[in-house]
Amino acid sequence: MRSGFGRWVLQHRGARIGLIAGLLPLPLTGVLSAAIVVAVAVAKGWREAVFDAVAAMAVLGIVTAIAGGMWSQIAISGASTWSVAILLGTLTGVYGSLTLALQVLLVIGLVSLVVFSLVVGDTIGFWEGVLSNFAQQMSELGMQFSEPDALLQLAPTMSGLVGASVISSSMIALIIGAWWASGSGGPAFRNMFVQIRLGYVLGAVAVLAGIGTLFLPGEAAGNALLLLGVGFVFQGLAVVHWLVSARGLPWVALVPVYLPFFMGASISVMVLFLLASVGFADNWYNLRRAGSNVR
Repeated sequence: MRSGFGRWVLQHRGARIGLIAGLLPLPLTGVLSAAIVVAVAVAKGWREAVFDAVAAMAVLGIVTAIAGGMWSQIAISGASTWSVAILLGTLTGVYGSLTLALQVLLVIGLVSLVVFSLVVGDTIGFWEGVLSNFAQQMSELGMQFSEPDALLQLAPTMSGLVGASVISSSMIALIIGAWWASGSGGPAFRNMFVQIRLGYVLGAVAVLAGIGTLFLPGEAAGNALLLLGVGFVFQGLAVVHWLVSARGLPWVALVPVYLPFFMGASISVMVLFLLASVGFADNWYNLRRAGSNVR
């Protein structure tokens, strides 16, 4: 499946630089900004992607200076978002694999958890302070939490939740960008997507993390499991897409898989758990008989 927008944006540098810059600061569209950078890295290489990102940063700098905005925040956001996008897009373009990009992303996430814990020390206290400030800011805006203490109970898992959110948005940007690049210099998207597999090493780490949540003190094992769970969700989606394709079913068969994400948080969490379970099972028992093993 090829994307007309992908072909267009890859052929018009000025327009894509404007889109990369313009979509980054807007609510919910930062992932699309990263996806365009991914598409450039996949189809045209990392040098083109770096040039576009630097040019977009210059555009944002000029606009921010004129508007009198917070340049430092935008610069940090752009540098972190686009550097990850360039890395993932380059890996996908060079090796023709979404699996490798996801594996590298998860390893970076796990290492970041360890570094964050070592630097901060008391991670629970750190997140309690962040959540308290957030609750206070919401209160000043007239939004009161019915149970403020319940918000603070998220502190032990906040490192994992934030990390899982970053990995999710990065993977979504990678998938969209790889799709846009497919047929315009990038490898075939569908084949890469249905072959996503974390492999035995990350699978073993997930098993150890799961055991650690039962027997080890602290929150480190649970946070690591949250990060790896995101990876298994995408593997579970790959299994579902492979099954639909292998059975010759129409694309509408995928609607029941994605529709629950628009039906509330509780249903979404349940579907995410089911997809992660499917991905975890596939990692060890190869539910896709025609797939290739990744070790």
